Amino acid sequence: MPFLFGKHYTRGELMRRVGHLSQIGGVQLLASEDGVARGVRYLEFRTGTGLNFKVAIERGMDVGYCEYQGQSLAWIPATMLPGPWYFEQQNDFGWLRTALGGFNTSAGMVHIGNPETADVSRYHFPARAKETYGVHDRMAMIPGQLMRYGERWEGDECILEAEGRVVQAQAYGENLVLTRRYTARLGESRFFMHDEIENAGFLPTEHMLLYHINIGFPVVDEGSQLIAPVSRPPSVPDGLPSSDISTYRQFIAPQKNWQLQGFELDMNAEADGSVPVGIVNPSGFGVYVVYNKRQMPQYLEWRMMGEGQYAVGIEPCTNTFGREIARNLGQLITLQPGEKRVYDLEVGVLNGEQSIQSFRQRVEKLLAETEVESR
Repeated sequence: MPFLFGKHYTRGELMRRVGHLSQIGGVQLLASEDGVARGVRYLEFRTGTGLNFKVAIERGMDVGYCEYQGQSLAWIPATMLPGPWYFEQQNDFGWLRTALGGFNTSAGMVHIGNPETADVSRYHFPARAKETYGVHDRMAMIPGQLMRYGERWEGDECILEAEGRVVQAQAYGENLVLTRRYTARLGESRFFMHDEIENAGFLPTEHMLLYHINIGFPVVDEGSQLIAPVSRPPSVPDGLPSSDISTYRQFIAPQKNWQLQGFELDMNAEADGSVPVGIVNPSGFGVYVVYNKRQMPQYLEWRMMGEGQYAVGIEPCTNTFGREIARNLGQLITLQPGEKRVYDLEVGVLNGEQSIQSFRQRVEKLLAETEVESR
């Protein structure tokens, strides 16, 4: 039963009070008509609580804009979320001109990390025995195919849903199919993302995946902090600048001439594999993400405190930063023909001290239980 405007409503009670469900929430298909995003379609989800988010269909079915009661949860870059037709695929770092930014930038499906060259002779095309992958590959810049969207009622619960497909394929190469489903409920300030990635080809294919969840101002500001069940001091992955590891939990005002920081965090998980991670502002407002460590064993933090480029990345991933390093550690996944991997995220708002305290207690309980087990 939706909780809206301070009380619960049955379906009948709610629908008697509106001309159409879209008066208070729903899913609507829109399109950008100007600038570099012209032609990008969006699915706008509104849950009725002030949580609004837009899924950019042409940008890998990722969430671009995301806000709660007028406050942005996402970092929006100067590039303004261009369409995939501007993606510089032959530029090792062209990803930075188009892909990075918005609430979520999916990285993969074949490569994450800095540019690297890999042996692709398994695809039996002698003219291309090796391939160089750009930073974080091309998943975020592949146009999606919208399968369905809309609202439906289950008794007195109103479900908002959308499903689409993103295909990363080439002749003499990989054929990976992502099926992504978004689910939210009217009256809730959270949503769920469910991904299934299948090797639809007939040859083994390497697979890497990272969710680059970009949290920006006003969630990130001076005095904001990370709340997460980190089990031991972080490390700095190879290929990233050396940094003071003591700074990873705290965020500061925008800095001039800042150099990015990256940390690899080992997280404790709940019994079902769930890992809760939140970023909260001292004003009593924040955002949380729950991912599954069984699905994504690794976690990276992008701490970018520079002027204009002012964001923190919540980044669960399948493996550490770097293809060869992951291979040497035994973390690199190879999907056999027909094999599928499943990934789940829950994303929500922390609004007020009570919700933040409840989230802190969830994390602290997890840390305390792990400390007892380690004695």
